Amino acid sequence: MNSLVQKVISKMNISLEEYYNLIKDVDLSSLENPSCFKNIDIATERIKQAIKNNEKIMIYGDYDCDGISATSILYLTFKKLNYNVGYYIPSRYKDGYGINENMVDIISSKGYNLIITVDNGISQIDALKRAKELNIDVILTDHHEILNDLPLCYTIVHPSLKENKEYLPECGAYVAFMLSIKLLGYVDEYLLTLASLATISDMMPLRLDNRNIVKLGIKSLQNNKYDTLMKLCDNPSFINEKTFSFSIAPKVNSLGRIIKDTKVNRMVSYLTSCSEEEQNTLLKYINSVVLERKTITDEAFKKIDLSSFQNDNVIVKVFDDVCEGVIGLVAQKVLMECKKPCVCLCYGEEGILKGSCRSLIGFNIAEALNDLDDLLIAHGGHAQAGGLSLNKENLPLFTEKINSLAKGVVLKEKEKLIVDVTKDDLSEDNFLEFSKLAPFGEGFEEPYFKVKISKDNIIKISNGKHIRGSISSSCSFIGWNLGEREFLEDVYLIGKLEINEFRGKQTLNLKVEEIQ
Repeated sequence: MNSLVQKVISKMNISLEEYYNLIKDVDLSSLENPSCFKNIDIATERIKQAIKNNEKIMIYGDYDCDGISATSILYLTFKKLNYNVGYYIPSRYKDGYGINENMVDIISSKGYNLIITVDNGISQIDALKRAKELNIDVILTDHHEILNDLPLCYTIVHPSLKENKEYLPECGAYVAFMLSIKLLGYVDEYLLTLASLATISDMMPLRLDNRNIVKLGIKSLQNNKYDTLMKLCDNPSFINEKTFSFSIAPKVNSLGRIIKDTKVNRMVSYLTSCSEEEQNTLLKYINSVVLERKTITDEAFKKIDLSSFQNDNVIVKVFDDVCEGVIGLVAQKVLMECKKPCVCLCYGEEGILKGSCRSLIGFNIAEALNDLDDLLIAHGGHAQAGGLSLNKENLPLFTEKINSLAKGVVLKEKEKLIVDVTKDDLSEDNFLEFSKLAPFGEGFEEPYFKVKISKDNIIKISNGKHIRGSISSSCSFIGWNLGEREFLEDVYLIGKLEINEFRGKQTLNLKVEEIQ
């Protein structure tokens, strides 16, 4: 074991046994047995019966990466079974989240008598009751928390209903993938890769079965170079978990964020297309939406006069012309810039304000919203992120009270896991050994590395805005927006290691985020 890995596992409190378990190779036999899911056999038999009887089947998904991936998985599963089915990704703006009574009526009018929900359904009590009234069977596959009584439906496949197994949060596409294995009788690696993408996108904890499927999905994309996914990669020559989380998933999510009609379904069309011509046509549309999403987010952020909130404990900002789907992205940018809790809101129907909240450790946004329940129409979330809706006339009082709740609160950012290293530790061979610990993600964060550097090795670039230089003969560094300070003495650089590729040559690089 090399010096870099030794320092990493020591800092992460990983035993040797755990280390070897983390880096061991996995194959398809490492996947969870779908039969662990209660009711999955009941769901499989009902679907087989529907195919035998030539029934009309509708897959009802969701507009985020998880829901789109889950819908694509099941749609392709039926294509492999040579059976035509319908699918629908609801519009965030027209339909809202989850299946609803109106959509059940429309589905019924088109002659469907079996609905399979993916990544939704567990809280749609009224819609499923309506389906029952119309003699439509519903196979509910979901992963969201069960807050109320179970809805009335044919059967439910859900991670929390597993038999004789510890509960592990798994995403909607993971559940759909397990059902696909039961239906096909084998593992399709493209469908596995979609489930892997959704596991990362939905920030599922990367341990046990989640970790295995992500490792397998990365390996599958590296080996098979699926056209649909490779065309969404910013750097297709280097595939890892960051490719999924920072490159592919945001693009898959883009349509659901800003498209206000049924064209959001084009993302499923793209992921399930076998035609290069069709893929390229759809990709052109997707890229235009991605650009539009970025433009809307950036322009909204630029409109905020952050100096006007200097005396506020919580930034509360209402936008007149920003769509609901990007408001969370704007809130995240505000949080990162100002380092204080924020609530970004936009106008919905009939003067109702809808918004997203972001916070730091020390101010629990979910608890704050709960304390202000009497002012809100609806709210939800967790400690650092949440959503809400309220009548616009309640905005002044809401702003006053949430600022009062945050008064005197000590805020802090999530602590970085920092490993002290020397220049000699940062070699390509050492990095390759360290990389065997990947994938990093939720619950298994990638460490930062801290290394001392001579002031003489720091070069300012772009008119002094950024810095770069060499740490050793095998490792360089780059620091964006870190060139303002004067370097009068040696400093410590803190950042993450990555492989850069330029003109076919790969080099080790420390992407600096902090200087001490």
